[in-house]
Amino acid sequence: MPTPKELTVDIDPLTRSARFHLAFAAPPEDGSVDCAAVSLDTGDGDLIELGERCAPTHVAWRDNRELVLAAHTYDTDGSFRAILHWGEERFTAEVDAAPPPTPLAAPAGVGGPALDLFELRRINDNPFAVMLAVHVSGLTSEQRVRVDSGGGPIVWIDAAGGSAQRSATLEYAKIGEYNVTVDLVDGRGFWLATLGEAPLSVAEPVEPPASAALAPAVAAEVALAVTISPDVSEMASSSAVATPWLPFRYARPAWAWARTYKAAGSSAVSRSLAPGAYLAIRQETAVAGQLWYQTGGYDWIQASSVALLTPSELRGVELQGPGPGPGPTPDPGPVRYGVVTVRVLNVRAQPGVRPDNPVIGTLVYNSSVSIYEESSYAGALWYRIGDNRWVYAAYIRVLLSAQGDRMPAAAPLAAALQPTLPLGWIVAPSLYVRAEPATTAAIVGELPHNQAVNVLETQNVAGQSWLRIGAGQWVTSAWVGVARAKARPLQIGANERWVGVCLKEQTAIAYEGDKPVYAALVATGLPGTPTVQGIFRTWWRVDSRRMAGGSGAGYYYLEEVTWTCYFHGGYALHTAYWHDAFGRTRSHGCVNLSPYDAWWIFQWSAVGGAKSPAVYVYWS
Repeated sequence: MPTPKELTVDIDPLTRSARFHLAFAAPPEDGSVDCAAVSLDTGDGDLIELGERCAPTHVAWRDNRELVLAAHTYDTDGSFRAILHWGEERFTAEVDAAPPPTPLAAPAGVGGPALDLFELRRINDNPFAVMLAVHVSGLTSEQRVRVDSGGGPIVWIDAAGGSAQRSATLEYAKIGEYNVTVDLVDGRGFWLATLGEAPLSVAEPVEPPASAALAPAVAAEVALAVTISPDVSEMASSSAVATPWLPFRYARPAWAWARTYKAAGSSAVSRSLAPGAYLAIRQETAVAGQLWYQTGGYDWIQASSVALLTPSELRGVELQGPGPGPGPTPDPGPVRYGVVTVRVLNVRAQPGVRPDNPVIGTLVYNSSVSIYEESSYAGALWYRIGDNRWVYAAYIRVLLSAQGDRMPAAAPLAAALQPTLPLGWIVAPSLYVRAEPATTAAIVGELPHNQAVNVLETQNVAGQSWLRIGAGQWVTSAWVGVARAKARPLQIGANERWVGVCLKEQTAIAYEGDKPVYAALVATGLPGTPTVQGIFRTWWRVDSRRMAGGSGAGYYYLEEVTWTCYFHGGYALHTAYWHDAFGRTRSHGCVNLSPYDAWWIFQWSAVGGAKSPAVYVYWS
């Protein structure tokens, strides 16, 4: 059902300059997103095309309940009828461009209703819930009260006998800072006044560690003895090289309820880690020959109690101009492609395992690589996958053509230096490339997970959508996340930095006004914890912080989540270091990005100030 709307106009009778507004009624929580092509007929022969526009969702309604459409100056005095075309809907407003005989009276304010009670009370055994109590008097039968929890449910209260009262439990899915508001609306849901508002902090109670009990580190780094054999020579060690976008190493407890301790080598237990916990590693030390890690909570855990994580190496695509940080230098000439076949594979600056050639990075299972060169060392074959980046060839599966020849699965991104939209990424573990858009067509190659491709054409064949990514190269769109340009909403300024997040495609595009500058894969909320839709502005930017929430099987505890831009309550753009499942729903509502992509957006949007970027979350 379409959202109720009202077209209004403000006009200066001396200059005949008019400004048109569209007001939206508060939508229901289960309502679908109301989007349509919009145009404004000013009534004097001028038609203003406004492009596709969307009514606000229930979570974004308070900040977007009125849309400034356009300004227009009438050439002559007189009365005109303006008509707004919203898809098939029509809305009219009478415009009087003639000077009035007397000064216009100020509009009458809303009187009568009073907020007698507005209480938020915490629930002792549930830090993610609060009790709400509201009482409003002086209401008419055509007025309602709407309580917006700022990130949880919406509570509606109808008038009964001139007053409205309600007690309810507000459940929050995420920790964060929220603003609970009480609004007065008319019978159709249009805003009349804000009766009250109150800030609310939802936080998991965590006992801070006793910093005085922490033992000093006895060694900044511990050398580990590694036994090298042809089969295990390139399994990753515990060392890692910090990069600007990945300032921490991370680990996951090797078993449920693993314990941390107040000091390295101590027997004083600090905490037990529930399933769903992920740890950041601040530093490491050795005590009595055992390696210990200091966690993001400043306590310590034995290295044998955790498994080190290798975060995704996925990177988005810069669409125009230089980005904020370094990127891999493209190599000229023919390129082959391959995927990693072991759980973790070390990357070295030169071929060979030897003391003067340490590990400089790691790759995880199913990571895609480009193979620019091969070389032998001590009888073993090595592949160069970038500038001064070599891996042991035995753990790389080179993608094959249908004829069995080693060759590129498809041409590299056609416009590698100046890519354009639309473009996509392979979200399946691997994906066949076919000569025609049909499952019976010949296989001409295979693309690895996270491979970026140009999208040159879309065809629907026998009810299945196909994408052409090169000459005689087609892939099914079901396994491709496609970034397509989205029109800038009117609520976002012409020079503002903003990020458009497409829930259908699981992609994000960063814009400077109307100019797209960066595209990336994302992972948004699961069906049970969906990402909020609407237009928002960042309210808090933070380099890193702990995140926690959920309960039971849905519990999560994440230390030092980096490059975070909170845009609505506890919902944020941020790094996800614990998975490489971008392109599919995965989160508790936030917009997950790879470490590099989150860092890119965080650095780029900082130019726009503390409230940057604006975030527009939409379905398609």
